[in-house]
Amino acid sequence: MDFLNTIFTFPTVVFTTLLLVVIGFWFIALLGFADIDMFEGDVEIEADGSDSLFQMGFGGVPLTISISLVILISWVISFYSHQLFEYVLGEGVVFYLLGAAVMFGCFVLSIPLTAILVKPLRRFFESKETASKNEFIGLECVIATSRVTGNFGQAKVQFQGTEQLIEVRCEEENEFKIGDSGLLIEHDELRNSYVVVVKPW
Repeated sequence: MDFLNTIFTFPTVVFTTLLLVVIGFWFIALLGFADIDMFEGDVEIEADGSDSLFQMGFGGVPLTISISLVILISWVISFYSHQLFEYVLGEGVVFYLLGAAVMFGCFVLSIPLTAILVKPLRRFFESKETASKNEFIGLECVIATSRVTGNFGQAKVQFQGTEQLIEVRCEEENEFKIGDSGLLIEHDELRNSYVVVVKPW
């Protein structure tokens, strides 16, 4: 009862709700009704010549895994913080103000911890991509981001019956928008991305 009271009391209840959503998503994914890469094309991360903190910490694994770990770790930290500091949270407005501060602190702490946990997972996702890098050249792709530049862009490509999300680059800006078709002509080892051009036909 003490456990249930804690996880369904503010601020931990916020992470409990998110965790239940995550559990529901992975249950649906296990049944085959959801793809773990389903959100990759909807998130645009600006590079500006160098990787952002998010890219450096979470790059190489599907976004759904990173988000799930952030929520799980936040929930664990919040649960134990709630247990330790519930008697100093006070009541009324003070309770919610301090609770919100604890909730924010748990979220901030979960980010570097998640970045550490995803590092050993990268090789499982990178190995599949490495094996098929050269085989993607010459294939058509569908742009999955609102634009493709020399530093940013993603596209979906059909390969061996599965749809994969890859990084693409185009030196000519404004050539592509989301939903456009392109042709993969080269793999850039340095940037681990593909050069995409407008289809000649």
